[in-house]
Amino acid sequence: MLNQFEKAANFRDIGGYQTMDGSRMKTGVLFRSGALSKLTKNDIKQFEQLDIKLVCDLRTQDEYKAKPAKLSENNTVNIVNVPLHQYETQDGNRMKLLRFLFGKQGEAEFDEFIREYYYRIAFERTSQVNEILQLIAEEKNLPAVIHCTAGKDRTGIISAIIQLLVGVPYEKVEENYLLTNQFYAHRLEKMSRIMGWLSLFRVSPERVKYIMEAKPEHLNEVYEGISKEYHSIEEYLRKACQIDKQVVEKLKMQLLE
Repeated sequence: MLNQFEKAANFRDIGGYQTMDGSRMKTGVLFRSGALSKLTKNDIKQFEQLDIKLVCDLRTQDEYKAKPAKLSENNTVNIVNVPLHQYETQDGNRMKLLRFLFGKQGEAEFDEFIREYYYRIAFERTSQVNEILQLIAEEKNLPAVIHCTAGKDRTGIISAIIQLLVGVPYEKVEENYLLTNQFYAHRLEKMSRIMGWLSLFRVSPERVKYIMEAKPEHLNEVYEGISKEYHSIEEYLRKACQIDKQVVEKLKMQLLE
């Protein structure tokens, strides 16, 4: 599903992929997105046409309160905040972003930060992963949207875990993850020009692009870490996230056709 929204960035269906056993992940059931805080009237109408029952907001509580989802007052969607990175603040993230952009070792610093960021989500925020999947396993909560701020990292990890669980081949999971770059291509060009002017051209377009793009190696490290320690996504969910087998089966039933 291509993003037809005016102000819902990086919105897409994560279904439609054939699984390794010949099944198919359903479309129209689970979506991923960037923040929903700038929806236009037309966006809200389109959102309502999708019959969304649940919005699972992965942002910190500060982000969630500062920029809530902009939905119509009569919308019955259930909005649940499940912070995947509890202690990050908007000011802290801005300062880190500026250091990555302007620092001499910005790219190396950024890679180290992202690796740690992804690791903490996958291996330390396991109770939150449990909560998200428990919500999605309930038929009453579907169709659902998972989102964070850009719909890239936090949303990307959770989307990947769900797709892998139902049997989508990893190369297709990675393909879906990298679609973020396609959705943000125009914004990246615009941001690169703005940062060039604001920094008196001390920040190159290449540096901006490097920091803002989704990169396969970041997702690969999480996937390889889970595979090495737990051998499969199901074992990871069972042992690390304490998710019952019945919940896993419910998820597959809801998401596969």
